[in-house]
Amino acid sequence: MEHFLEQIDPYTFTGSAFLLGLLLANDLTEDEQDSVGNWLQLVGMTMQTYASQVTTTSSNNSQKSSSTSTMESIEKTILRMQQEMENIKKQKY
Repeated sequence: MEHFLEQIDPYTFTGSAFLLGLLLANDLTEDEQDSVGNWLQLVGMTMQTYASQVTTTSSNNSQKSSSTSTMESIEKTILRMQQEMENIKKQKY
């Protein structure tokens, strides 16, 4: 089931949800429809919140490692520039 959702085109995916909603609505009272609808929305929001937090923490971790490597690169560049300046000074004097 890992790649199951990737194999469904958007129209079929959306259409199946629409049809399932209509089928469920026929067999439920208005209060039951409202309750089940709220429950399904809660499931969806929980999944979205979880996925969003995974993305946020992954992004933050990669930004931190990227910032660290950027700082190391800048420090190395500054060191090389300082060495080059020292070499230029030695050549002039």
